[in-house]
Amino acid sequence: MTRPEGGHLVGQRLRARRRALGLTLEEVAERIGLTKGFLSEIERDRTSPSVASLVRLCEVLDLPVGSLFAGPAAGVVRAAERAPIAFGGHRIRDVQITPAGTRWLLAIHSTLEPGGGGGETQYSLRSEEEMVLVLSGRLCVTVEAETYELGPGDALTFDPRRAHTFVNPSRTDPAEALFVLVPPP
Repeated sequence: MTRPEGGHLVGQRLRARRRALGLTLEEVAERIGLTKGFLSEIERDRTSPSVASLVRLCEVLDLPVGSLFAGPAAGVVRAAERAPIAFGGHRIRDVQITPAGTRWLLAIHSTLEPGGGGGETQYSLRSEEEMVLVLSGRLCVTVEAETYELGPGDALTFDPRRAHTFVNPSRTDPAEALFVLVPPP
């Protein structure tokens, strides 16, 4: 049996949940119609249950089936391993700093040359929230008709479905910013 991402096996997750609920092997086995021995083999990842048994087991343990196959609880993206991404704009270098496959959050570290940004034409994104934190330099963010000038440490949160754009207003100094997007559910 192969380990899912994150190194935890399905059986180990089932056992941890059963123990957290204070249930014995006997109690769970009886509720789902399996033998105690077979359930023990499942929990030790020596055998796999049928889909029907797995669904019943998750119902008894009040556990979403999908959570058994979830990725790691944490993900590290080392600075040296970040790859540039083409998110758009001009005179800007973007790198994704959230692990690939992260579903609920997208974080992008952007370095903007003087005058660099998202472009003159405002755009919208199909996301729930967007936040920008200026790390260094200055950034002007325009959301519809309102422009916000941000300096180091300043943050702006807005609805990215509204037309917006951004620019480093400096003619001489670069700017760095962290953009965080929450994708739609």
